[in-house]
Amino acid sequence: MRAASVAFVALVLLLPLGLSDYRAYQLALYFLYAAAATGIGLCWGRAGFLPLGQAMFFGLAAYLAGLMLIGLEESIWVFALLPLAAAAAGLLAFGIGALVFHRQGESGPYFSMITLALSLLAFQLATSWNEVTGGFNGLKGIPGLPGLDDYSAAYYVSATALLLVLGLGALLYTAPIGVLWRALAQNERRVALFGFNTNALKAVAFGVSGLFAGIGGAIYAPQQGLVTPQVAGFGLSADLVIWAAVGGRFGLLGPTVGVLIVGALTTELRDRIGFWEVLMAGFFILVVLVFPSGAIGTLAPLMRRLERRQPTPPAIPAPPRRGAIKPARLALTEVSAEIGEVKILDRLSLDVEGPGIFCIIGPNGAGKTSTFNLLTGELSPRAGKVAVDGADITGLAPHQIIARGVGRKFQIPTVFVDLTVAENLRIALWSCRAAPFDLLRPRLKRWTSPMLDELVRRYPFLATGQRRASELSHGERQILELAMALLSEPRLLLLDEPCAGLSPEETASVIDVIRWAGRKLQIAIVVIEHDMSLVKELAETVYVLHNGTLLAHGDIAAIRANPAVQAVYVGGEK
Repeated sequence: MRAASVAFVALVLLLPLGLSDYRAYQLALYFLYAAAATGIGLCWGRAGFLPLGQAMFFGLAAYLAGLMLIGLEESIWVFALLPLAAAAAGLLAFGIGALVFHRQGESGPYFSMITLALSLLAFQLATSWNEVTGGFNGLKGIPGLPGLDDYSAAYYVSATALLLVLGLGALLYTAPIGVLWRALAQNERRVALFGFNTNALKAVAFGVSGLFAGIGGAIYAPQQGLVTPQVAGFGLSADLVIWAAVGGRFGLLGPTVGVLIVGALTTELRDRIGFWEVLMAGFFILVVLVFPSGAIGTLAPLMRRLERRQPTPPAIPAPPRRGAIKPARLALTEVSAEIGEVKILDRLSLDVEGPGIFCIIGPNGAGKTSTFNLLTGELSPRAGKVAVDGADITGLAPHQIIARGVGRKFQIPTVFVDLTVAENLRIALWSCRAAPFDLLRPRLKRWTSPMLDELVRRYPFLATGQRRASELSHGERQILELAMALLSEPRLLLLDEPCAGLSPEETASVIDVIRWAGRKLQIAIVVIEHDMSLVKELAETVYVLHNGTLLAHGDIAAIRANPAVQAVYVGGEK
């Protein structure tokens, strides 16, 4: 990979030697667009949300840079102040992201429509604010950078800007935060339930995307000598999306390749072919349907093989989980909850105090999974109180509740299928251990723990680090998610039918691991289970739910003998 990077840099630097000044000038412009398109790739291809207003940040930086250059003319201070134009674009993007993503789950069409509306607003503002932007005609007479205003210098300045963007992108893509962005695109809920603030992660991605666009825009002004409202409008935003899709939004170099492919085709064929825009629209549709991963995506299998040949660096011990280490005490007091007009929990009260293994049983619709959703902040109660260690957690966001020592495994495994087994396990190790700025440090990928060593000993397939989770069987995915839940070392672990779909041998192994983890971590483990034979094997205390309320609780013998339980619970051993 390092050799490929060196070869790419050498190609960019040597390319103008074989080009005319005009071609080099055109290529320099495409480099600036590629910097902005790289931000599209980061948001859309990595973090899983599509911005439709990227040109707004490109245009903002271009206008700010143009005003600086006009005001300072040949002053050397231009080189010190020009980065501020790019930084302003990044800060604006981060601020917009923080506001939009403040509402959980608003990273789909809702977010895209907001950025589209903002792009249209930016174009209107640039067109009408004549005193500052020059109106429809734009800012004219923008001087070039002092001493760097010929064709050759313009090329290398643009190339440097693109290489800077790609260098920053490479660092972020390979850093832990890059792994989390990829996980976000697959299952935001699961990321939040490992204690990460997904809204902040998306806002940071959008902020970096705005910075990349700002870097391109800041160089655009002195290179072109003119900034018009079109560079802030939806037309350029749409082009950036198309270029990223054509080149490949999932790879770092994909957007650059897309800009160069479409740019070269446009330069050569626009004046020769009528209805060029219609032809390009058809080309875009064809690429999306036939090559959804873009041009670079066709090289993905080769890149994966190269990744597997990389040596494994030595492991380092992960720090202890932040917060208290004693077993958690859980208390639900008169909790009621509804979904629409359906009451799913009705004045439910129960107490769980570890260490120990506790089982929740009940017929379908009794409210078992809803209780777990309540405990992890995914379901808001209409009345009542939820407390951990006496502290009220009612209404807290999922990542805030997880930070208090709660962990969860789902009935249907929710591993990150497009990540490797090693990356899935790393995310669990980072849970409630890594501080925000730690996510920029590659050394986190080397973390290990005694718990991980023991789990790998019991399940050797967990050591096949470069194997993708999508290649695992259902049973292996169940075990992988259980391992991830245990690696976060919570004080209260919620397991929803952890043996569902497993063979008898796998079931026996999972039961053994749950018992071992309960003893080693000295935590409270709450298990939802339908199989009464497993309940007998695991539970020290059993809670029976019926119609969203607690019907009975006690040891397994007392529950089996309870007439009220016998009347409503259709159970028995499998």
